[in-house]
Amino acid sequence: MNPPSSRPSVPAPVRSAMLHRVEPAPDGFPVALRRVLEGDLVVLAGGLRHLGHLPDIERLARAAVAHQVPGSPAVDAPLDELHRYAGTRAVEAIRTDLETRLRPLGRRILHDVTAAITPHHTRPYLSEHLGIRIMPPLGTVTDRCGLAPLDGFLTPRDAHVDSWFNTALNSVNLWMAVTPVRRGNGLLLYPDAFRRALGHDGHTLLPGQHTGDPVDLTLDPGDILLFAGDHLHASQPNTTDATRFVLTKRFSAGPPRYPLRGTGWVPYLDQRLLGTRLAPLASLRSRLTPAGLRHALRGRR
Repeated sequence: MNPPSSRPSVPAPVRSAMLHRVEPAPDGFPVALRRVLEGDLVVLAGGLRHLGHLPDIERLARAAVAHQVPGSPAVDAPLDELHRYAGTRAVEAIRTDLETRLRPLGRRILHDVTAAITPHHTRPYLSEHLGIRIMPPLGTVTDRCGLAPLDGFLTPRDAHVDSWFNTALNSVNLWMAVTPVRRGNGLLLYPDAFRRALGHDGHTLLPGQHTGDPVDLTLDPGDILLFAGDHLHASQPNTTDATRFVLTKRFSAGPPRYPLRGTGWVPYLDQRLLGTRLAPLASLRSRLTPAGLRHALRGRR
């Protein structure tokens, strides 16, 4: 976990979120991706339920729990009570297990969400990124020795902008609630800092900068938050008595445009080619960008 000093300087208390909550219409969710890329925060109300994916996510999560802690009360308990029956190492094992189980479904979820966003003025390019963010109450996370880095998963991730390291400038993040997201266990966004020049170390905001008041999000199970990857955001320390369980995916609105000084690179896939004989070429548009070529040259050194 990054040191507390890398948290942004916040002069006022956390404020409630000002979100655009979009209900499903007969032809999908009416969302202007242009507005999202310009900084709007949009919630697809019950998006995972509407698309039929929430029951499958819950079923796969319970399968991972049953496999990692067989016979435990956690198998039948609500997912937001996982911390009551599984220690830190068990929760990490469940998350790793679930990542394998969910990966095929994650691609379908991303395809279905982008297809449900109307009007279709922009062709999305899909990222293979899948984040399984199981965040127990902070005081229950112990015995971390020997575990993989837990930032953003079991422990909070400090404030950052995704394009500082490896994502496209025109990325849209999907933050999908599996259990309730409440004040005190969710995501913080800093709208006043959107696309401002901020000092950072390549991954994390440097301390002592004024970022404005953060927005504290609340989501119901099945809700999908859409926000531009250029938003400064951080995971909030879970000070509630419930485990917060969220999935994250992302896509680029149009062909990916990468920053000039990103510290890494990830491809985005042309979904028109997925499932066809040309699928191996789906990442070609990403690979032929200056950032993709720099990544390839670094790999040869």
